[in-house]
Amino acid sequence: MKKYEYKFAKTKAKIGFDYEKKIKELEHEWNELGQHGWKFCSWGDGVVIFIREIEE
Repeated sequence: MKKYEYKFAKTKAKIGFDYEKKIKELEHEWNELGQHGWKFCSWGDGVVIFIREIEE
């Protein structure tokens, strides 16, 4: 049976008006999580949820 773990990350408003910079920062953060096996699962109510399979 496959097993999974979840990561809950608070979404926080970035200060400033440079939308392109904010997008680049988020892209970098999500790519870092992806490099560690985390996959986007869902979001809502100020939280982003990531999932990854637990290897035994």
